Amino acid sequence: MENLLPDRDIREPNSSALLAVYWVLRRQPWKTFAIRTWDTMKRYLLAALLAALLLPAAAQARTYDVFTADVPFKFHVGNRTFRPGHYQFIFVGTGLLALRDAHARVVASLVTRSVETSTPSPASKLVFKKHAELAQILIENRSQVVEVLGEELAIRQPASPSPALPRDVDSLFDRRSAPGLKQ
Repeated sequence: MENLLPDRDIREPNSSALLAVYWVLRRQPWKTFAIRTWDTMKRYLLAALLAALLLPAAAQARTYDVFTADVPFKFHVGNRTFRPGHYQFIFVGTGLLALRDAHARVVASLVTRSVETSTPSPASKLVFKKHAELAQILIENRSQVVEVLGEELAIRQPASPSPALPRDVDSLFDRRSAPGLKQ
């Protein structure tokens, strides 16, 4: 670059303001600012994207109360009989209990209701009625007893087949008159 003012050095501190602006613009300060800003924004965008992807999975995680018991005999719930063994009773919702066996398979869904008692239970235990039918679940240090009402069936059981009615009509053209039938 050629010095336009021969008696002054262009790097002298008392140079003109125009020359100072020229030197600042020549260094391109906006470029480093833009690069720094873009790097910061990339980090924030990446963090927001990860949070958006991971938060719904964390929000769906639930914890359930589980009561574990070893039942040394066959027992009944509703119309079903269960073998002796290790069982987990999982409280999955209000009035609903999942019964899981030793192989961690859900073998039944039980319908329950909570009943308040006057004092908390000293220990957790299962209460059976006559003929080994599961009636109640007592949970330690809780003043509620869970009564087992029966099993919730996902599919309705078919009704018992009704006896076959005698056939009066063999074909559409060979029918006898009967009440309610017109010829």
